[in-house]
Amino acid sequence: MESRLRKKLLIIGAAVAVVLAVAIVVLVSQANRLIKHRLEQALGENFAVESLSLSWNKVELNEPRFMKDGRLAAQAKRIILKPEILDLLKPGFSLASVVLEEPSLTLQIDKSGQWVMPIDIGKKPETPSSPKPGPLSVHKIEIKDGTLFFQDLRRPEPNRIELRKIDLSLDHVAFPLKDGPSKFVFQAQLAGHLLSGSASGSGTIHFETLAVSGKFEGQNLVFLDGGAAGPVSRVQGMSFTAASEGVAAKGLTLSDLVLIKPYLRLESDRKGKISSPLPGAALKAQVEKKEGAAVPVVLKNLKVEGGELLYLDGKIARRPYPVRITDIDLTADHLSFPADNRNTAWRLSARLPGNHSTGVLTTSGNTVLKTLDTSAKISLRNLDLTSFKPYLLKEGDVDISRGFLDLDVDLGIRKRMLYAPSHSVLRDIQFVGGKGLADQFLGVPRNLVVNALKTNNNRIEIDFVLEGSLDNPQFSLRESMVTRLTVGLARNLGLSVIETGGTVIIQGGRLMKGVGDVMKQIFK
Repeated sequence: MESRLRKKLLIIGAAVAVVLAVAIVVLVSQANRLIKHRLEQALGENFAVESLSLSWNKVELNEPRFMKDGRLAAQAKRIILKPEILDLLKPGFSLASVVLEEPSLTLQIDKSGQWVMPIDIGKKPETPSSPKPGPLSVHKIEIKDGTLFFQDLRRPEPNRIELRKIDLSLDHVAFPLKDGPSKFVFQAQLAGHLLSGSASGSGTIHFETLAVSGKFEGQNLVFLDGGAAGPVSRVQGMSFTAASEGVAAKGLTLSDLVLIKPYLRLESDRKGKISSPLPGAALKAQVEKKEGAAVPVVLKNLKVEGGELLYLDGKIARRPYPVRITDIDLTADHLSFPADNRNTAWRLSARLPGNHSTGVLTTSGNTVLKTLDTSAKISLRNLDLTSFKPYLLKEGDVDISRGFLDLDVDLGIRKRMLYAPSHSVLRDIQFVGGKGLADQFLGVPRNLVVNALKTNNNRIEIDFVLEGSLDNPQFSLRESMVTRLTVGLARNLGLSVIETGGTVIIQGGRLMKGVGDVMKQIFK
């Protein structure tokens, strides 16, 4: 009896296994046919494929291509779709996975600012009797070795970004969109004259609201490569975390932004206006003015290590005069765009290379970015004056072959009024033969400066105060600094100085105008 029962159980078990196997094969076959049918329905005449094959657990599209206005808009080496068998009996349509091998896609914004859709599905018009498509869900999407071309035709050349070797993994994608988290991981190579380097990131995104939370990194990023002129900007390494509550919140928070060895090149014109390195910046400003304020961005904990700035000053000389600032280290605990009323604590150190020495700048303080209210301490040591002669010397001044400046400033700004007591030291100044009739240095006779240096251990100490209104259109930091140094030096040397209105008269020296026109340019 036991033997017969055992045989019956084995036969029943085998039958059940066979039935399950047949059911699975039928379900998979039905799922694949359903995928093929949906593809044939959804993809119109603009879609072409070299071959479409069915296997027991997947559908393969070999060399699919999408055409747009007679041109290739998107393609891939292969697309592999696997059905979600257990969801076949549920409403809608589910895929376990979609794998795109070596896909390529071109995105464009035309001159009117409209997105040019690269893929025209070619849907047929619906009839009253045609059933509405059910929801679509994909458990996992993978992109392997993808390529994306993006071009904004509103901007001048270069206006094209190329992303190559894109590897992307994305889970839980549904249409219609649902407010649920989808995990993503990606890495890509950027190429072209507009932007190059590599980028990677991981986190979650809600497709319905576009809320995002993730960590992102960039390596060897180069922006606007100008060929022989070099790039406008580059950074060896960058990392940050980003969080947004979505479109409705209209806000983005960036945290722990670290920039390793960033470089920036800026240039100003004859009027001192800095030209933006961003292509189409004027267009962007017009769009923001027309459509309203941009999405607010809050940056928490900025850190810059080993930065460099090259400033080509077109105002100070007919041929833009280069000023290099290197080894820039900067920290700031809070920045916001547009600026708000919160206080930002910051610290900065940098070096200013010269012909005979390297100046060392250190400064720290607190600033309310919206009002520019500031309290800060500034220290500058060993600045090589021969490298900054265009900022210091006027026409007719005697030339200098050597000289250094130390400077301490107690900077205060309240209600857009500047008040900055300063202490400076001129050291080790050596003159070239006089070229001007007056033979002056900083507006005073050279022989008095030479005698003062001899009797004071090659040092001349000068105290002065920078003050004025930031809203004064004549406000100039350089001119005010030179004027105050001149007045302080003249008084230190015992010369009579008369200040009346906007004019300074120095006994035996020069007449100067514009006293009090301080600092406007630096805050533009």
